[in-house]
Amino acid sequence: MKRALQFWQANHNKLTTAVRTSAAGLGVITVALILVMASQTPANAGGNTSTIKGVGTAGYISKFLDTYTIGSSGIFEYLGNIGIGTAAPQAKLDVLGNVRIDGTGSALIFPDGSVVHNRAELIGPQGPAGPQGPQGPTGATGPAGPTGATGPQGPAGANGVGHAWVGSGVSTISNSQVTLASVTVPAGNYLIFAKGSLINFDGSDQDSNCQLTIDGISSDSFDTTMTGAGTPGDHTSGSLQFNALNVTDSTTIAVSCGTFNGNGAATLTVIAVNTIN
Repeated sequence: MKRALQFWQANHNKLTTAVRTSAAGLGVITVALILVMASQTPANAGGNTSTIKGVGTAGYISKFLDTYTIGSSGIFEYLGNIGIGTAAPQAKLDVLGNVRIDGTGSALIFPDGSVVHNRAELIGPQGPAGPQGPQGPTGATGPAGPTGATGPQGPAGANGVGHAWVGSGVSTISNSQVTLASVTVPAGNYLIFAKGSLINFDGSDQDSNCQLTIDGISSDSFDTTMTGAGTPGDHTSGSLQFNALNVTDSTTIAVSCGTFNGNGAATLTVIAVNTIN
């Protein structure tokens, strides 16, 4: 109506002149005015329904926010793909979040026609076991386990060697028997090792020997003889191994040697044993 009035005011003088000039011109103007008014829609025109209003965001499918207001929903459309919770859908339906399927008979239907109604059908039966893989590297040694019970006692071993007594000595000998080494032992059985040596002083014949005594009684002798005219400084020696059984307590075991004119030396080792083999 407003535009019709503006039109009327703008063309008032022209219309008046046309009316005055010709009755036929008035008929033409009247028809034109009717056509202009018929083409306008009032902004607040009433009708059977109320005016729908609202705004939205490009790409988001609209929804009714209330009875008369439209806004953006959470569903996004892009190049034919629908996104729920995402504005960049990569498939026909792309959901960011959980998907719930409910209702009797509801299922997932795949392109090959297979239907899955529940988790058990989705997983399917367990397949056969595959071949065994290669053995891995040996792991680190674990902590030591508890100590086991003590096993049965084994048989007694052979009697071993006990305490040893050692004696030695050096002495000048002039046509006499001189004790060079001695030890005193307790009661028991003993294995005795004795060694004697002689050094010639004057180059004379040396006819001498060494002997083993137990409590002063000669038990055995061993030869350290030099025969013929020797050279001063000549050396000769001899040794003896002897078993002494059932020796009484505080027994003295000794080595003595004799010669005409020389220097004698002796070593004595006495070892206590339980059994003499």
